[in-house]
Amino acid sequence: MAEHPNAIASNAIELTNVTLRYAGVLALSNVSLAIPRGEFIAILGPNGAGKSTIAQLMTGMLRPSAGTVAIDGQVRQTAERSFISLGVALVPERRRLFGQLTVGENLTLSGYGAGKPRAELRRRFDEVMALMPKSVQDGRDRAAVTLSGGEQQMLAIGRALMASPRTIVIDEPSLGLAPIMTDRVYDLLGQMHADGVTVVVIEQIATHAVSYASRLAVLDRGEFIHVGAMSDAASEEALKVGYLGHG
Repeated sequence: MAEHPNAIASNAIELTNVTLRYAGVLALSNVSLAIPRGEFIAILGPNGAGKSTIAQLMTGMLRPSAGTVAIDGQVRQTAERSFISLGVALVPERRRLFGQLTVGENLTLSGYGAGKPRAELRRRFDEVMALMPKSVQDGRDRAAVTLSGGEQQMLAIGRALMASPRTIVIDEPSLGLAPIMTDRVYDLLGQMHADGVTVVVIEQIATHAVSYASRLAVLDRGEFIHVGAMSDAASEEALKVGYLGHG
């Protein structure tokens, strides 16, 4: 069978020569990054580097001004608002839960949004709830706004998991969390990765990501200034000069 004309190398996500402008302001400039299936990669950068823009491009929430975004080897050129139907889920910065809805309602709505039939939704709900901390399980009838920051982050990941994604992109997972809750969040991401999910973590500080990620990309002023294995000398140097929370 002939290869589809839009097919490219088989990666979970691939950005090729992507540029993005907001109202004439250049947010990303000609960036390229290939993320193989099954990888755990950390994308780091300071405030204003373009990290959230990258997250939204990878998940279909934004369309590039130029260049291409491919999912599982297929260039996407449609007007889809997200790539959730393609197996790519976003956990956005600051979680963006439905605060007045309960834990259970947040999960259920996400399952419906992913188009899951009722029977599968119930099964997936039980699977995802089993991954949540006991405090979240016990509080399934509580409004999401009453949860702690760490519990809300776990729920936000659970909401993404309701879609059974093959790839998850999580923006600033440790933002505002106590270290013990950040540990729990990364333990869950590590478990997902072990189960075959591609994990893209976008952070300002790599304190926890370095224990899980195999590769590091550093974004600054809308451009990747470094991409390499976490064990590379250049990656180690990048971490030393500002991405581990100390100089």
